[in-house]
Amino acid sequence: MTSRDIIQKILLENPQLSEEQLLERLSNERKRTGGLLGDETLLRLIAAKCGVAVEQNGICSSGVLATCRLFAGLNDVTVEGRVIAVFPARSFEGEKPGKYATAWLADNDGTLRIMLWNEKAELVESAFLKVGQVARFVHGYTREDRNGKVELHVGGRSSVEVEPPEKANAYPTIERFLTKIGALTASTGAVHVRGVVKDVFEPKTFTRSDSTDGSVMRFTLVDDSGMVTTVAWNDKAIELKTSLKPGVRLQLINARVKDTQNGALEIHVDQNTYAKMEGTSSNG
Repeated sequence: MTSRDIIQKILLENPQLSEEQLLERLSNERKRTGGLLGDETLLRLIAAKCGVAVEQNGICSSGVLATCRLFAGLNDVTVEGRVIAVFPARSFEGEKPGKYATAWLADNDGTLRIMLWNEKAELVESAFLKVGQVARFVHGYTREDRNGKVELHVGGRSSVEVEPPEKANAYPTIERFLTKIGALTASTGAVHVRGVVKDVFEPKTFTRSDSTDGSVMRFTLVDDSGMVTTVAWNDKAIELKTSLKPGVRLQLINARVKDTQNGALEIHVDQNTYAKMEGTSSNG
């Protein structure tokens, strides 16, 4: 369908919307996406928001999109950046069993979670995709996660390309996106932090509402701006308990900041948090 066809279909199914209003929305979307998406693509997105089904030709972007330009609903997206975290592949059951893996990417504008499905998850299992590489993810599609954040999904029609080492300088390391402990607030939400482990407390088990057992472990994390209690849950508590000790430098990607009942802040880590130990601090 052409742009004009999509406009007519939106107006036909939304009689309360004038063509002038629709074109104004189109103009606003152009500004919001910085001119990186064509009018047909933007009109398809507007149509979806208006509840109008439009025959799909595939939503296309012109080249690599910056993470800050992404929003949910894009069906043909290419992003590129430095891989800052890779999680092991996991299997799932259901009508169509399969597996998935998760990675985090950083470009010059921000960080992005990437979901790799089925055969693309095998790129993690085979160590083709590793932390520190510059990689390009082609023909992905965007969705919102359960917290309303945009993430990129990479499936059967997508491809993953690892760029040559000389391109590594084009993208920042995780240091650009780390938050100091002293700057954390209850509204911070998802966060990337680095600090030195100070105290480690014995893990505890608890019983969930479904009568299964869970694990929780607390430790304190310190940087040059402050100290915060950190809470590791279940699989992450089990993963950390064998090697976490005072003095270890620890980097956490996609942890969450939560407010406690007494008004203090805590960092919570679970299976969606990437934890990297970086050796022992001389001050630990």
